[in-house]
Amino acid sequence: MLFKVVHNTRISALAVVSVALLALWARLFIVNTVHVTTFDNPAMPLWNKMIIPLFGYSKYMAGLLCIILAFLTAFTLNRIVLRFSLLHQQSMLPFFVFTLLSSAFLSAQKLHPAWVFTLFFVLGIDQLFAGVSVRKPQVRCFNAGAAVGIGSLFYAKGLFLFVIFFLMMCILRIANHKSIFASLAGLALPFIVSLACFFYTDGIAQFFEDIKECLISNPGQYEHGVFSRIYMSIMILFNTISIVMSFNYMSSQKILTRRYFRCFTWMLFFMAAAFLSPFFSIETIPVLAVVSSVIITLWLEWMRNKRFAETVILALMALTVMGMAML
Repeated sequence: MLFKVVHNTRISALAVVSVALLALWARLFIVNTVHVTTFDNPAMPLWNKMIIPLFGYSKYMAGLLCIILAFLTAFTLNRIVLRFSLLHQQSMLPFFVFTLLSSAFLSAQKLHPAWVFTLFFVLGIDQLFAGVSVRKPQVRCFNAGAAVGIGSLFYAKGLFLFVIFFLMMCILRIANHKSIFASLAGLALPFIVSLACFFYTDGIAQFFEDIKECLISNPGQYEHGVFSRIYMSIMILFNTISIVMSFNYMSSQKILTRRYFRCFTWMLFFMAAAFLSPFFSIETIPVLAVVSSVIITLWLEWMRNKRFAETVILALMALTVMGMAML
């Protein structure tokens, strides 16, 4: 029943997934927390000067911004899946799955620079995928690099994740010296503009010091309990099954669809490795949810037994609700 409701693009499906997102994020307004954000490390200047003064001192304002970022990220991700024909029909399923995967951990739901980066990261993926269908993809590669660059002005460690874009360019077969240079130029442009602004205010040294501290700072590792270990193990199992089963269907798909799927698969491997490193922690959950939601959505759609797909969705919902209560 639920699978059929969200596996289309009717107004009712959009209403259901939007209400689900609001319901899962409502606890940000209800739960009493000591900090309305989860970022205690050195922050980038743009975060300190734009986000914190407006949203960093009220749980209601912080929660509102988080909901907006989550909605825009989920909507953009859903648009990518539909625009590049990763699914056989129009659907709000990627939006719904992303909402579930990013809602279990309270510390991941709170306002954090990674949420801003995640939105621009998804916009960069959209631009990079669009470069396949144009004769000269350099402009799209530049736009993708610029999107990651803007996101990195809020979350400096996003620069490490730009390696994923080089990997995707190779998979999509648009990697050459011109497109690589264009992507690097796009990545550098937001920082060049920032340098110009800090040069005017005589703060270049402090800007470089902030970047250095943000890149090398240890975010602190999440202390996993029994349920969090069970939750993560089940998520790993779902993603592993999704990848294995989806590869069985790839032989009947278009060549471009196969390449897009490989991009998300390698992104998942890369993000999983980053998540286990000391440079990243629970803040990478939104980016992981972006990649994982696409892979799980493809698995759900390609299931021949739709009752089993319904069961998987209900299991994800149950895990999310239990995670909200215990994580």
